[in-house]
Amino acid sequence: MLPTMERIGLAPGTAIGGYTVVAPLGSGGMGTVYRVIDDGGNVAALKLLHPEIGADPVARGRLLREVAALQRLRHRAVARVLDAEVDSTEAFLVTELVTGESLDQMLRRRRRPLRATALADLADALADALTAVHEAGVVHRDLKPSNVMMTADGPVLIDFGLARTGDDTPLTATSLVAGSPGFLAPELIDGEEATAAVDWWGWAAVLAYAATGRPPFGTGALGHVLARTRAGEPDLDELPPRTAAMLHWALSADQHDRAAPDDVRAALRTQAEHPDDDDFDDDPDGDRVDPDAETEVIGDGSEPVEDDDPDVGVDGYVRPPAIPRWGALLAGCAVVVGAGAQWPVRTAVVVVALMVVVRTVGLDIEAMHTRRLRKGVSVWDVPRAVVTIPWHFVLSVLGLVPALIISAAAALIVGSLFWVFGAAALSTSDTELAGTAVGVVVGVLVLGFIVGTWFGPLARATRVGARRTLAVVAPGRVGAGALVIACLVAAAVLYSHIGTAPVDWSPVAAPGMPS
Repeated sequence: MLPTMERIGLAPGTAIGGYTVVAPLGSGGMGTVYRVIDDGGNVAALKLLHPEIGADPVARGRLLREVAALQRLRHRAVARVLDAEVDSTEAFLVTELVTGESLDQMLRRRRRPLRATALADLADALADALTAVHEAGVVHRDLKPSNVMMTADGPVLIDFGLARTGDDTPLTATSLVAGSPGFLAPELIDGEEATAAVDWWGWAAVLAYAATGRPPFGTGALGHVLARTRAGEPDLDELPPRTAAMLHWALSADQHDRAAPDDVRAALRTQAEHPDDDDFDDDPDGDRVDPDAETEVIGDGSEPVEDDDPDVGVDGYVRPPAIPRWGALLAGCAVVVGAGAQWPVRTAVVVVALMVVVRTVGLDIEAMHTRRLRKGVSVWDVPRAVVTIPWHFVLSVLGLVPALIISAAAALIVGSLFWVFGAAALSTSDTELAGTAVGVVVGVLVLGFIVGTWFGPLARATRVGARRTLAVVAPGRVGAGALVIACLVAAAVLYSHIGTAPVDWSPVAAPGMPS
């Protein structure tokens, strides 16, 4: 037999422990992995451990207990441990060879991160696998993208070369750092005992990598990566706020402050089933706003029912839900029809101006909530929100333009058809558009223009802004009820005057009757 140190780089055809080496598969901090075949022609993965590990009686004892636990484990998302030899300096571990590509390889090939549904599925599958591993009394301790194989049947957790039972003495921090910096929990970097919390932190780090397509704590100098890991500062830019906030929480440096795995899974599944509408990005610092943090309502819209949990920040700050006020909005539509029937242009201008105002308010408030989710509450939040109002006003105007153009074009087309084919029949005047029927049609056209702008492209910011504004102007059930009554009274007064005078098109020229 060749000396142990000469057998670290095994050539194809080399025999070891009844297995024949076919080809190398990779290497890590604890050894090199080879594709091998046994005497029966079965293919497997053999991890030849570094000589110092096999020569260490403490490490050998750990591996014996670990292997015994893993051989009893049967789970579709965990690679089976088939054999092991730990009683010599030429120690190795044999597992089933999983067909597929690693998560790391897949993301590099695709050159794009996982979508929300795939991310939630990955989180569920790996969480189930880790739960089974922990119930077997084992901590994996090296969960990273290269140790997650993506197969036709779903993800599979591989490579327990760094695994250990819960009551063992930890290996040195140096050997761990040499393994996979950026995917090692802060407590492992500091040489603390490995518990199940270590794997759940690694699970969150793998999910962050899958969601962004890049290492969660950056690349480059080892010290920089470890410093960001210890500080709990992952790179989660460009993720939806709900996903970013929960992963940030799960990657906290203090294991006692981390989000529970079930909460992370629930947040990712909610994101997949109710994706945020990322129509706008209103924070000048680059913090994305989640305008979809809202709940359905009952009664008059003043009380929410559970539908979508509001965003939760890393410090426990909760984004207040933007509650729809359907009663107030419908009553407002009645006012728009009544006013638009008599002063269509001025009514449209006033309502669009109000949209700009509430949109600005919404962008400003949502930006403040997003900053609080990311950084916590600060005494400077309100002053900063006041200072950024002009910036959000500009964004509000620019963001409203697409919906305005589309709605105006649609209203112009429908209005022209009415003018050509129906105006003469409904008007009570031979020279100008007048009469109750004409007024009602014009009012409905104005309402259509407003509704189109309300639900058009990039319009969610307008709707959320209106909800935020109404929460201040007409708070609670009493405020909502008072606003509805006021709108209905105003609409009744306006309707009583429809048709008493020709439609006033100022400040533009009134259209004449079609010839």
